[in-house]
Parts: sequence; C-alpha cells; structure tokens
Amino acid sequence: MTATTVCPRCGERLVVRPGNSGQAWCHVHGAVTPLHHTLLIAHDAISAVTADARVPAWVPDPMPTGWSVTGLAWGGEPGARAIVVDCAGPAPLGGSAELVLVAEEPGTGVGCGYAGLPGLDPGDVISGPSSADVEAAGQRAPLWAVPTSDDRAAFVGEAYGVWLWLVMWPMSAAWLLAEQLTLLDLRERLYPDLPLGPPSEHLLPGT
Repeated sequence: MTATTVCPRCGERLVVRPGNSGQAWCHVHGAVTPLHHTLLIAHDAISAVTADARVPAWVPDPMPTGWSVTGLAWGGEPGARAIVVDCAGPAPLGGSAELVLVAEEPGTGVGCGYAGLPGLDPGDVISGPSSADVEAAGQRAPLWAVPTSDDRAAFVGEAYGVWLWLVMWPMSAAWLLAEQLTLLDLRERLYPDLPLGPPSEHLLPGT
C-alpha cells in the first residue's frame, strides 16, 4: 500500500534504519519520522491508516462540489503521528485547486514541509488575531495565515490537541475559507460515497 518513504519536511527519499520503521535519515534534515503515502487512494487504505491513528484524518464535509480526495500520507507507524489528506477540485475563482489538510503532533514537521517553513512547528507565527476559522469535529478552530511562497496559501491552528494545517494551491484557493468550511475526522466516520480521484500534484512536501 505504501510507496518509497520520504522526508516529511522536504519530500526527499529516506534511508530507513534496519528494523526501525519509525525512524529514518534524510541527508538534509537528519533523523526524521518517515512519511508514507499511497500510490492510489482507496477506502480500505484510509481505513487501515486511521484504525490506530493518534491524530485526526480531516476531510471537508460536505466535500465542495466537484472535489474529491486524491491522496493520503502518514508519518509514523503503527499509530500515525501525522496524517495528510489531499483533495482537489474546481477553484473558487476558476481553474483547478488543491487542498492539503494536515493533522500532526508537535515536532513532526509535516505541516511546515507543505507550507515551506524551515522549522518543525509554526512557532511565533501564531500570534495576534486569527485570520479565519473552520469547524473541526463540531468545534470552532481558529486559523492563522502563514507566510509562504506566492504559489500557495497556508493556515495553521489547533484541533484535538494537535496542529491543524490547511495548505492550498494556488494562493487564490484560500477563498475556500470565505464560507464556513466544516471538517470531518475520518477516524469517526468513513462514508462509503466519499469521492476519490487520481493523485494530485502536491501530495508530498517539497513539490
């Protein structure tokens, strides 16, 4: 079900230490939690990853019209410490767009990898008033805009005691947050008609 493991911060291929699937070595970032991903998304793959996950697997509910889940990645196993759900569909202002939702324990570095930040956690990015919010599993989750490259928009907050990241391509896809976006944790309910699509461009960090 998995492809080659990659660094959660830059997407480079890793050297996995023999007998230790929970730790690997990146030639740029040193020891990291390996990020696994599926080549083709399927409902049984989602169920397998979320069965013992330590963090949520977020997906929009309802899914925006024309959108689908196009990828799944996770860091650490058994018991994923980070889960990435990739979605794609029509952009709010025309064209196509992609949305990566990340839930991760502090110190994992996955969200920073997608947002293009150098550290493991957002640090002092979260200060002052929030920029937007989503409803995550029935609770309001404030989000703070993250400074990133001009090809994307990135937001970070907290839900269920772990980081919640939303990274979108292109930058104008941030208009998805103009109306209340509701997120479902797929650990709680994986509905059989969840739309699935082919792999998208930004499933892995550093792309």
